Parts: sequence; C-alpha cells; structure tokens
Amino acid sequence: MKKTIYKLAAACMCVLFASACTSDALDTAPAGQLPGDVIFSDPDKAQSAVNGIYRLMYSNGWSNGWEHENPGLAGFTIVRSIMGEDHSMAAQGQGWFYFDYVFNVASDWTSTAGRQYATWNLFYTLISQANYVTDHYDTLSESPKGNYVLGQAYAIRAFSYYCLYESFCQGNYTANKDYPGVPVYTTGTNNNTKGVGRGTIEDLFVQINKDFQASVDCFEAANVEQESITNIDGYAAYALWARASLGQQNYEQARYCAEEALKKPGLTRVATLAELGNFNTASVSDVMWAFEVPTDQASPYGGFFSHLDEDGGYGSRAPMCIDYWLYEDGMADNDLRRGWAKRKTSGRSYFYQQTKFRYKNLATAEGDLINIRAEEMLLTLAECECRAGNYTVARELLGELYAQRYDGERDIESLVDSSTVSLDTASDPVTLIDEILLQRRIELWCEGMGRVPDLRRLNLGYYRSDGTEMRPNDQSFILYIPQAEFDSNPALDLAVDQN
Repeated sequence: MKKTIYKLAAACMCVLFASACTSDALDTAPAGQLPGDVIFSDPDKAQSAVNGIYRLMYSNGWSNGWEHENPGLAGFTIVRSIMGEDHSMAAQGQGWFYFDYVFNVASDWTSTAGRQYATWNLFYTLISQANYVTDHYDTLSESPKGNYVLGQAYAIRAFSYYCLYESFCQGNYTANKDYPGVPVYTTGTNNNTKGVGRGTIEDLFVQINKDFQASVDCFEAANVEQESITNIDGYAAYALWARASLGQQNYEQARYCAEEALKKPGLTRVATLAELGNFNTASVSDVMWAFEVPTDQASPYGGFFSHLDEDGGYGSRAPMCIDYWLYEDGMADNDLRRGWAKRKTSGRSYFYQQTKFRYKNLATAEGDLINIRAEEMLLTLAECECRAGNYTVARELLGELYAQRYDGERDIESLVDSSTVSLDTASDPVTLIDEILLQRRIELWCEGMGRVPDLRRLNLGYYRSDGTEMRPNDQSFILYIPQAEFDSNPALDLAVDQN
C-alpha cells in the first residue's frame, strides 16, 4: 500500500499544503517546509493545513492520464450519478465519463490511469492528510480553534471512508456487512508503514461512525462559527453522517443526524429555484458545505462545469442529460424543475440536456461547487419519518419542498401510507416512500454522491431508457481495487481480495 496511499504523504503534509491554496478565504501554511510540531502548535497554521485538504478535493488529476475526468469530489459525483438510471449521455465525445456510463471501465484496474486508481488515490490521500491532523489531537484539543480543526479532519476522514465503501464494497449493508471492507488507517503514514487487510464492511462502518462522533464532539467543544462555507462545520458533519447512516440503513441515526444538521442558524430548508440559479453560488442560504473556487484556481478543462455546462466546452460535445423517464414521467407538468433541462434533437431522436448546472462566469471558468444542501437533509428526514410510521410528519416535510418546486398543488392523497418500496424505478409512486425517493431523484440529480448509493442501499436494479439493465446491487456498481495497491500492500492477496 505504500506507493498508492503514502506517496503524497511521505514528503510530509506541510509540503503539499504550502502550495495547495492561495486564496484570501482559505489561507494555507506559509511556503516552505514546516515540521509538524510547528504547524500543529498553532491552530491557525493547522487550519491552513486543513484548507489544503479542501483544495485537493476540487483539484483535477488523481490518475496518471485522463486527468480531465478526475476533478476530485465532483468527478466522484458524476461517476456515481451516470451509473444510475436518471443521468444519461447523448454522445461519447472523447470518452470522458462515457465509459463509466456504459460500464466499460472494468479492465482499467491494472492501470494507474483508470477510474479505479483515481478513486482509490483520491480518498486515501485525503485520509492520509487528515490522519496527520488527528495525530496531534492532544495539542489541538486544548483550544477552541484547535477543536474546530480536529472536527473538520475527523469528518473528512469519515466521509472519505464512506466514499470508498460506496466505490469498492458490496451494497445493502444489513445483508452484506460481513463482506470485505477496505483497509483502515487512523494514524499518519509513511513509506515504512505496513499495509493492512480489508477487514469487513461492519469494521469499516464502526470506524466511520466513530470518526463522525469524534467530529461532532470536537465541534461542540470548539463552539465557534463556521469560518468559511468551504470548511465543514458541526452541522455539515451531521449532514455527512446522515448520508452514511442511510448507507447503513440505520434510519433512526439518519433521522437524528438530519435533524441536527437542519438546526443550523440562518439555514433555509428549501431555497427557491430563483435563489439556486444554476447551482454555482455557495452563498445561497440552503448551502451547508461548498467549495468557493477562486478565479486563479478555476480551470476551463476537466472541472465539473466543463463537463456539465452545455456552453462549457466539453459539455457541448458529450451532453449530460436527464433521462427520459425522469423528465417526462417523474417530473409532473407543473414541476418547476423541468427548467433544469432543455430538449434537443439529434437526427431523428431527442434528448434532455441538463441546464441545472452552469458556470457562474463562463469567460473565467468560475463556479462554486455545492456539496450539501438543506433540501437533502429535509428529504432524508422525510424518509426516516416515513420508515418510522410517522406518515403525517413525512407528508408535511414533503409539503415544504412542494411549496417551492411546483406551480400549484401536488396531490399525493392517493399514495398509500407505507414504507414499502416499489421495485420498478420507472413507474409512478404507489406508496409514500416511493414519492419521497422520487423527490430525491429529481431534487438531487447529479448532486452529493449521485444516484448509485440510493440504489445500493435500497437493493434496487433498473432498466435504463438506453436499454441498460442493472440487477439489484449489480457487481458492476463496484470498482475493482487497483493493481497498484496489490503491488505495494503485502497484506492483500489478489486471488482472494479482489472484488
């Protein structure tokens, strides 16, 4: 594992962080090589180190080739969205993301240019950098600002391990928690660190829950306001924990976390579509965590908006589309979110190219990257209330969303008060839980962690409009572990540990 996980860490994180981010909003450590005891003896310098981690999260690269289809967390979101049934591509273009869309990347695991390596490298790099911060718990926990720094590091580590679960492990947690997880590291690593084995999915979630609990505890001890929307705060940590709790099918925990997340002062639970605009502005009052990307760090090539925006260059060559069924049937005629796509023709066929995501400034390739919105937590809470049998409350929560998303009433009186999920994802809602899940598909299209995590936890397959058929928890949803990991981690056996 040394080459894959530790390559960036071996030179000491301060070298990476010194050049990671230069904006006024996110000051980083001063240029040069500072030893860890210097950085972490000063909470402000430690925050600069964490800011460097955020910079990594929206940086292009992560593979030795095909860098323009690996823009950090945004690339992860696109992949886990287009592997679902609601996000299609109208053309192949140069192939960026298209081969994920058609499930033709399986053989790339032997290459350091492939999706497998890029995903593994991204999240284990984030983990290794977060570990350097948490290693200095004793020093940082002595001050409010230090606890604020620790809270972010624990949340980053927990979230990264959850993303690895969604990429490399079997879904449907309660049925498959004894299946292999991924290697877990909780301390700083270097070239001499011994690799560890996969453990189980249950072992992995024990660590994830432990880290999220440590995160919110540190934020509570800090009792300071969020310094920047780019910083995870206690409310965003609860929101991320709510996501991971849904992945565990732990709906009681997810409900609690969503409730805590929605307590953020000044948070708008449902923003208007006018306020949301083209989902490129972090200052909208429903946003809980986002990346404000400075002009000097914006890139016209390979970034999220370059792939999504129809005027963004690549977005015109390989149009990203809302699938036919979701647009034509899932969205009612009075659904204002129909404005998130534009019907276009190609020969004798047509498609719905997305217009939900556009650059803030096309000329400078600027656009903030939104990671979590309050609407996701509202829908999470509605689902959990429904599963608990609190149907009236769940309907009231949906009503909050409907008030800003429909031109007129949305009649759901005929829906059965039930938490039984229909197996056909291309059919009208029958039960209340069907409606809640449909609203998640529409509202959160190509956001957060994409559609696939919901398909996996709900044990759902689909028939996509392009003819693709996926079985419940199809093996194609899971990436192979990259060859580079087996080459450098003696604790893993290719014959036994490969997916």
